[in-house]
Amino acid sequence: MLHSEARAKSERSIQTIRDNTRVIDTIEPRPLFSDTIEVRRMLSRTHRDSQHFIVTLLSDMKRANDTKVVKPFAEVAIRGDRLRFTVKPKKQYPEMWVSDELLHQIEVSVASFMKDYFATKIYFSDTKAKDSKKECHPL
Repeated sequence: MLHSEARAKSERSIQTIRDNTRVIDTIEPRPLFSDTIEVRRMLSRTHRDSQHFIVTLLSDMKRANDTKVVKPFAEVAIRGDRLRFTVKPKKQYPEMWVSDELLHQIEVSVASFMKDYFATKIYFSDTKAKDSKKECHPL
């Protein structure tokens, strides 16, 4: 199944996360966001154009040992040379304040992995661009 055919999920089983993903980056807690974020790559996706990433909160991963399910913080898919959030943190956790800087860090993590692992440039939106316009930049 290609990433374009995959459906975003609001929950994942702990077994899927544990057995079918690998952590590619960790974003440490910061002021106004007290949880550690893990950016995970789905191992079953081997081709450059079908990469899919599940972003989890460390506290949810610990809690999942009891509940058997994880609510992804976000999910990111690669489409051509661009990345796209298929599950957005603001929809998954509407009560949580999620900064553009944090979303940017997730994008940089994924783009860095794609550059290192597949030697490809990935474009992502930069909300810090002039006049607050979103522009796409390669890493």
